[in-house]
Amino acid sequence: MGIAVRHREGQREAVLEFPPGPQPRFSAAQLKSSDVPQALVARAIASAIAAGWEPLSRGKPVTIAVDADGG
Repeated sequence: MGIAVRHREGQREAVLEFPPGPQPRFSAAQLKSSDVPQALVARAIASAIAAGWEPLSRGKPVTIAVDADGG
């Protein structure tokens, strides 16, 4: 699953790609981005910044693969 994030004042977007989770059983609904814990997203954003994403710069969106813990 991927979540697109952008700084409120920035122009450059980052797409945080999380590894696929367990498949839902019996046609259950897929996980929505609103179901992801905020702490996990915060860790993923910190990892994206550490990996070189500059949210206030201009340019194409950056895709960052993070692990299940957001690191």
